[in-house]
Amino acid sequence: MVQDPIRILIVEDDEDDYFIARRLLSQARAFACEVTWADAFERGLDAIASGAFDVALVDYRLGPHDGLDLLRQAKQRGCITPIILLTGQGDLDVDLTAMAAGAADYLVKGAIDAPLLERSIRYAIERKRAEERIREQAALLDKARDAISAYDLEGRVTYWNKSAERLTGWTADEVLGQRVDDRLHDADDPALAAAHRQVREAGEWAGELRQRTRDGQEIIVESRWTLVRDAAGHPRTILVINTDVTERKRLEARFLQAQRLESIGRLVSGIAHDLGNLLVPIQLGVEVLQARLDDPRALRTLGMIGKSARRGADMVKQVLAFARGVPSDRVALDVSGVIDEVVKLVGETFPASIRVTTALADDLWPALADATQLQQVLMNLCVNARDAMPEGGRLSIEAANVRIDAQHAKLHLDGRPGRYVKLSVTDTGNGIPQEVIDKVFEPFFTTKAPGKGTGLGLSTVYSIIKSHGGFVGVYSEPGKGTTFNVYLPVAEDGTVAVDEAAAGTACRGHGEQVLVVDDEDPIRDVTREVLEGHGYRVVTARDGVEALRRIEAHPDLALVLTDLSMPEMDGVTLIRTLRQRGDARPIIASSGIGGDRPDEALAAGADAFLPKPYTADRLCLAVQRALNGE
Repeated sequence: MVQDPIRILIVEDDEDDYFIARRLLSQARAFACEVTWADAFERGLDAIASGAFDVALVDYRLGPHDGLDLLRQAKQRGCITPIILLTGQGDLDVDLTAMAAGAADYLVKGAIDAPLLERSIRYAIERKRAEERIREQAALLDKARDAISAYDLEGRVTYWNKSAERLTGWTADEVLGQRVDDRLHDADDPALAAAHRQVREAGEWAGELRQRTRDGQEIIVESRWTLVRDAAGHPRTILVINTDVTERKRLEARFLQAQRLESIGRLVSGIAHDLGNLLVPIQLGVEVLQARLDDPRALRTLGMIGKSARRGADMVKQVLAFARGVPSDRVALDVSGVIDEVVKLVGETFPASIRVTTALADDLWPALADATQLQQVLMNLCVNARDAMPEGGRLSIEAANVRIDAQHAKLHLDGRPGRYVKLSVTDTGNGIPQEVIDKVFEPFFTTKAPGKGTGLGLSTVYSIIKSHGGFVGVYSEPGKGTTFNVYLPVAEDGTVAVDEAAAGTACRGHGEQVLVVDDEDPIRDVTREVLEGHGYRVVTARDGVEALRRIEAHPDLALVLTDLSMPEMDGVTLIRTLRQRGDARPIIASSGIGGDRPDEALAAGADAFLPKPYTADRLCLAVQRALNGE
């Protein structure tokens, strides 16, 4: 389905800057856009206020006015179009003022490139859509009939309308003449005590209260209390009007949670990238030494080092999966096979006191998923379930086909209508307290004892499934257990999975010359040693500029393996330059950063992407496949 183009307004009084912004927008990969130019403050304000645009890029300097003036006036007119301010130089005070005034982002012109501008626009529109969801939910609640009740000064119910019956589950016949505070509220609720006190002293009170329904469900209500007096002015009745805001609060909490995850993701992505670069020479170096040494003691030591490096690499992948998403091979997958493997592993490693059961639909749709990452998701959820049942219990894994409609999708921030394969992992353990259940997908958050968990398991689950286009839900009752529901989108095109195992691990070359480009000396050197040990001739370069010189000096180069993050000229620019020159030799891009970087490299002309940290086998297999044109 072709998406409608994004309507973008550029408010810029400098024609050259307008054309620069328009050129950057023309490079957008994730969306098409229709660009309109307003060259003055007044025309820009009128255009934004018209509501005809999805996002506006506003220059900070606009003649006698500035972008902040335009932003404030647009907000005063009720404009909800996201506004991104552009400035010629960074100023922290202006940045903070702009964000406080309601700007969606603040970008410095000299530091803007096409991916940054595209990402800023995409995030601004996504935030606007999330806010619109919350407003839509709030509007629906406002239209619903409120629960209206009345009490005498002793707290006995004197009136109870039908909406109060529907909200609480108690009928008017059951509560009239009765005190119901103990049924609806906790006795020590400070908000309830404040309501009673203030309504008697000031005549009115408004605030939020937590209530219990007849079936024990906890809800949140916006409550307005008014003291009604008789004709003589004496207090007679307390009128209470309650509006159920439970779902709105859940949406707000999920929206804030998503913002926290996004912010932490930016931080840990950079850390994981640097750590991955440190692990590459360790992993490759261990494999080189193991092939050369025959001393049993030395080999045991190398084995321990290699095992620790692999564990570190797995942690890097977990962090990157949370932070930006990692590259994966998503194909039409029969999830029952993955579940069978997980159940077998769980049966071999979990205590005998935990009984494992499965319930899989016979006609499961193929899910669009990466088998390795899905196995990681299920194992993380199973390990969590095991830890929640120290005395034993039942662990069940279920799979079924489901169709999610628009109404159900609104209950999940990442939910979209469509067909899904639903995987459910349920335990009969301790359950998750309601006060922390909204935090379980945050990185480094754990309820386990110190040293018992990294706090990355569920955040990795969340990020992997989100990167697959799916979403995750959790339901828990303390003392009864927890269920995690994973929704994977259905593969509509019937893509067939590729068996990599048949390719083997001993991928030897036949003297082909390979150019290795990386600004990290250890990575460059050990990659060279591994490739030479597998029958390749290797030339190295520190950055893209040096790589171009090497290519001119070695016209018989068969393949280029380049890092993406380098000084002088980065990998994406190198790839794009080679393709613009008509260079058709295979190019493999490599990086420890996930997110948009692999797509950028492939769009620039790379033939394959090799995520860091990598092993010698994965390196040589990638080189062999690229040379074979696979």
